[in-house]
Amino acid sequence: MSTGIPVEHTADETTRLVLWNDLRRIIGRDVAEVRITRVNWDSDYRWCALALTVDPKPPFGHREVPLDADQHEAVAQRLRKAFPRADWARAQDYLVEVGILREHQVELPACLGGGDQ
Repeated sequence: MSTGIPVEHTADETTRLVLWNDLRRIIGRDVAEVRITRVNWDSDYRWCALALTVDPKPPFGHREVPLDADQHEAVAQRLRKAFPRADWARAQDYLVEVGILREHQVELPACLGGGDQ
């Protein structure tokens, strides 16, 4: 659950543009956001990537881009290389347009005592 303000890392302009191009090459299209999560798999860890693209059709918002196993790994490794100081034991959200990586925060629902009641 949320522990307060998420830790953020910002890429410089050159890195942001390189990441934008690398993600486009790996995924095959422009994406707006990527979430990287480390998951337990058998007796080891794997990286799971969630790529979201802007949906131009109503109701607009974001749409998930399907990724194969190689794409999951390539996207995760590329972002981990670009942000070595991030806590990769926690899920991370990368906002492609602005070059910000931040720890993914899950808010406790108000009915369980989180937020405004």
